[in-house]
Amino acid sequence: MRSTYDEVLYPGLPYSQTHPDRLATLGALFGLEPAPVGRCRVLELACGSGDNLIPMAFEAPGAQFVGIDLAETAVQAGREEIAALGLANIRLEHMNIMDAGSDLGVFDYIIAHGFYAWAPAPVRDKLLAVIGASLAPQGVAYVSYNALPGGRIREMFREMMLFHVKGVADHQTRIEGARQLLQWFTESYCGPGISKGFLKDEAQSMLDRLPHFLYHDELSEAFQPVYFREFISHAARFGLQYLSEANYFDTQPGKIPEAIVAKVNLIAAGDRIVREQYFDLLKCRMFRQTLLCHADAPLAAAPVPERVFRLWASSPARPVSAPPDFRPGVVEEFVGTRASSAKTAHPLPKAALFVLTEAWPETVAFPDLLASVERLTGEPQGPESLAEILLATYAAGLIELHAHPLRCVSKISRCPVASSLARSQAQRGKLITTPLHSTVECGDEVERRLIALMDGTRDLPALAREIGPISGRPEEVVAGAIQANIAALARTGLLVG
Repeated sequence: MRSTYDEVLYPGLPYSQTHPDRLATLGALFGLEPAPVGRCRVLELACGSGDNLIPMAFEAPGAQFVGIDLAETAVQAGREEIAALGLANIRLEHMNIMDAGSDLGVFDYIIAHGFYAWAPAPVRDKLLAVIGASLAPQGVAYVSYNALPGGRIREMFREMMLFHVKGVADHQTRIEGARQLLQWFTESYCGPGISKGFLKDEAQSMLDRLPHFLYHDELSEAFQPVYFREFISHAARFGLQYLSEANYFDTQPGKIPEAIVAKVNLIAAGDRIVREQYFDLLKCRMFRQTLLCHADAPLAAAPVPERVFRLWASSPARPVSAPPDFRPGVVEEFVGTRASSAKTAHPLPKAALFVLTEAWPETVAFPDLLASVERLTGEPQGPESLAEILLATYAAGLIELHAHPLRCVSKISRCPVASSLARSQAQRGKLITTPLHSTVECGDEVERRLIALMDGTRDLPALAREIGPISGRPEEVVAGAIQANIAALARTGLLVG
């Protein structure tokens, strides 16, 4: 039986927050002993064509990856990609999750992205049952879902669009009708007003998404956003407990005033679930990416600083001053992605952030970071203090922590190398996956050709000679442009040598 996902393929992407490195890192911080990423077993439920799973398998040849999906068309497309890349450590299965049994095996990491809230109740039960039965004792599972109370806004737009396309069967006509309604809404709410602006922005964000996302997410037969506490209660029925959010900074109060946070903490009395639920209410949270583990696994109430000693760190943030002043008392500011920033006058965090931002996109092992910080500050620094700083900046979204080093380089070699996955993708389309498990969109044909040529056999003059005829510019001009382009690609994490 063909599903709607056979009729309208769901666009797949790599999601860094689902990567086993992210799950292993948070598991380790909260006291688990997760399997090493390089030798783990990963299961993705509703894997589509494997766009999220295949790059993981490519970067971890010693690990094993399994994906299952109801859409046979998507699975077949993924199998063709796996064959083209010559991967032997991954398989995709055309399977209804309701038919999944113990023969699936045991997995260290399980991923279910964009599944839970879009499935009827029996399927949601089965999803958590599979996770409970198939997750290794120290394993970590990722489940994303639409959360309440913010999910009511998305639910409102869904009901409006469904009303507008009622009785329409053709999928393309349904998509066009839904987009038409959203367009009407944005044009109608053109006056001042905070509430109106908020709703208009949400409608516009739906219009900005790919049409096929709209078809499967907003026009799906099932849509069930839930309160965080309801999801955790549901997971508990299958022997699972709350670990963290995949983006650790999502567990922080954010812009909630300190006085309100203090009142919430008083009411929660140390109960993480109650605290998180209040934060959802106050933030009007729409979406969660929750990590689960077995209920009998002992967990720490908060990340353990000593666990940071075994990790790697990285940061895409940049110092406002270049270079920053490391002397005590001099305030320096670092600005990261997601509108995150931090100001500090203490030499230790200034030095740590500077080392990481200079190394980006490479990861730095904790002992190496400690040694570099001591060189910059000119005095010994305790590992405990550095660990606390890293946890604080991790919570603020300024840095990332990793369970294993990532395969990318910041310095351009004489003969630069892009991963063979990136080179293959550059020859076939605009979306290219980096070793950071992120996506770079290369709309420029010359840039894609450059990536495809960076196999380690060509230096800058050789690359310029091959790119010149395509670009239609003089070779000396092309050489300068290529050097700047490669430097920019290195910042995205695309280069591995």
